[in-house]
Amino acid sequence: MNKYKDGPKKTVRIMTNGYITPTGRHQGDSSYGSASPTYSSPASSTQRVSPTIDLDPDRGTPTSQTSQKSSKSDSQRPPSRSSCEVTVHKSALKKRTKNLKPLFDLLSDDLIIKILSYLSSRQLCRTAGVCRRFYKLSWQPVLWTNIRITGENTDVDRAMKVLTRRLCQETPYVCLSVQKLVLSGCELLSEKGLTLIAQRYPELQHLELSGCINLTNQALFEIVSKCIQLDYLDISGCPLITCFSVSDESSAESCELQGQSLRLRHLDMSNCAALDDKGLRTVALNCPGLQNLYIRRCQRITDEGFREIANSCSVLKEISVIECRRITDYGMRSLSKLGASLKHFSIAKCDRITDLGIHSIAKYCSKLRYLNVRGCALLTDKAMVDLARGCVRLRSLDIGKCSQVTDQGVTALAIGCMYLRKLSMKGCVLVKDEGINMMAQYCQELQQLNIQECQVSVEAYKAFKKTCRKCIIEHTNPAFY
Repeated sequence: MNKYKDGPKKTVRIMTNGYITPTGRHQGDSSYGSASPTYSSPASSTQRVSPTIDLDPDRGTPTSQTSQKSSKSDSQRPPSRSSCEVTVHKSALKKRTKNLKPLFDLLSDDLIIKILSYLSSRQLCRTAGVCRRFYKLSWQPVLWTNIRITGENTDVDRAMKVLTRRLCQETPYVCLSVQKLVLSGCELLSEKGLTLIAQRYPELQHLELSGCINLTNQALFEIVSKCIQLDYLDISGCPLITCFSVSDESSAESCELQGQSLRLRHLDMSNCAALDDKGLRTVALNCPGLQNLYIRRCQRITDEGFREIANSCSVLKEISVIECRRITDYGMRSLSKLGASLKHFSIAKCDRITDLGIHSIAKYCSKLRYLNVRGCALLTDKAMVDLARGCVRLRSLDIGKCSQVTDQGVTALAIGCMYLRKLSMKGCVLVKDEGINMMAQYCQELQQLNIQECQVSVEAYKAFKKTCRKCIIEHTNPAFY
C-alpha cells in the first residue's frame, strides 16, 4: 500500500550534519559540491516547498533553488568526493613530496659559494649555523678575503681570535686568504688584537683602523713591519699615533723602520692630533711610493714637514692638508717640487697662504685637476689669474669664502680654465653679474655651480641657466625659484 497516496512525492534538499538517509546510511559533512541527505514527505495542495540552500561547485557561492530545479542540477553536478578518497589523495601526495629535495639542495657548491660571496662577515657567521652544509661552505677561504667588523661596543679582540682560529685550520698559524680588514670605529680594539693581526695576516693589503683610540706606535709598527704587502692604511682619528716608530721618543734616525721601504700607496692620518713634523718625516722616509696622503686637521704640521714630504715622496698624486693652519707660502713652494705628478690638492682653511703660494703651485703643477682653497681669505684676483694661466686642465675648483676675489678673477678663470666642470664661489660677496655672464659664455660644459651669498641678479641667473641647461646651480636667493 502506498504510504503517500495523498499527493505526488516531492524531494527537498537540506544542508544537514550527520542525518540518516532513507537508505539507512550515515552521511556526515559533505565535501565541496557533494549531494546532501534527502527525505520524502507527503505534500498537500496548500503546502509550499521550501527553497534549497546549496553551494555552487563552480562559483563557490550560495544558490537558491526549488526542489524541482535541484533534481535537474544533481544530474549535472560532478560526482562528490568522499572523505575516504580525500584522505587517500593526501597520503599519496605526502608520499610523493617526501622524496623531493628542497630547491636549494639541488644547487652545486660553487653556485652556493657565489651566492654567499655577497654576504657580509656578520651574515656569513650567522649562515654557518643553518646546517652542516652551510657551515662547511660558509668557512671557505675564498669568502673571507674581506673582513669588516664595526661598532663601538664590539669585542673586537675576541671576534678576531675566533675568526683567526677558524680560518687557520687549513694553513696553521697564518690566514693567507684575508687581504682586506676593516675595523673602523672599534674603540675596544686593544694592542693584543693588533698584535694578533700582525702575526696571523701576512698577506694583508688593505687595513682601516679609523677611530681606534687605543692604537699606539708600537702596535702600528708591528703591523707595517710584518704585513709587508700593505698598500692601504687608514689610521685617522687615532690620537696616540705620532709616527711609524717603536715609541713616541724615537726619532727618524733611531726608528726601526729606517732603511726599509714600505709598499704603502694610500695613507690617511687625518685628526691624528699628536702627529708632528718629526713623525711626518719618518713616514716620508719609509713610504717613498705614497700616492695619496691625507693629514687633515693635524695642527702640529708645519712647512718643515711639507719639505720632507716633497723631498721623499716624488710620486705623490693627491694630498689634503685641510685646516693645517701652520702651513705658509714656504710650504707651498716646497710642495711645488712635485711638479706634474700632483693632480689633487686641498689646502682649505689654511688661512696663512697668500697669492705667492698659489703662484708657485700654478707655475710648476701644470696637470692639476682638483684644487680646494676654500677659506683662504688672503687670496685675491692675482691668484685666480695665475691659476688660469698655469692650470688650464682644472676640472674642479673651490674658492668659497675667498672674500677678496671679484669679477675680474672669475673672468680670468672662465677664459683660462674652459674645461671646468665644478666651481664653488660660495661666500664670494664681490662676485656679481659680470663674472657669471663670462662663465656662461666660456664654460658651457659646467655641471655644478655654487653662487650662494654672491651678488647675482635674477636676469644674470636666468641667462646663465638658459646657456648651461645641464648645470646644477646652488643659491640662496628665493627669487631664483
